[in-house]
Amino acid sequence: MKDIKNLLKDAVDKIKSAVEKEDIPLAEAYAQMDADLEEAEKAYGKPLFPTDDEQISVDEHYMKILGFKDDAELTLDDIRARYESLLEKYNPENFADDKEKQIKAAKKISMINKAYEYFAEKYEESEQ
Repeated sequence: MKDIKNLLKDAVDKIKSAVEKEDIPLAEAYAQMDADLEEAEKAYGKPLFPTDDEQISVDEHYMKILGFKDDAELTLDDIRARYESLLEKYNPENFADDKEKQIKAAKKISMINKAYEYFAEKYEESEQ
């Protein structure tokens, strides 16, 4: 079974290909895209895009990035400890033998940094 990234890439590639062909109506290309995305969601086991009522807060988003449950009561020390642990785990140097994993690790580190900066600023403001 294809993984979700490949399914999405295939769906996007099909849309690009269909749109570039002048003899295929745009409505047909969109219908194919919907079918491909539906197939990807079935493979993934849940919707790929949240509905309006499934929006999450910025706090929830960053807590998930750091690996905490949404309802966890945390101190800045808890967040800092997890942050440092994740920096070690996803350090791109850990993946020196695999360039693709290095790139993914660097992206993950960027997300982790943003999450930590968000909470550090939030806790700093609440202490003032």
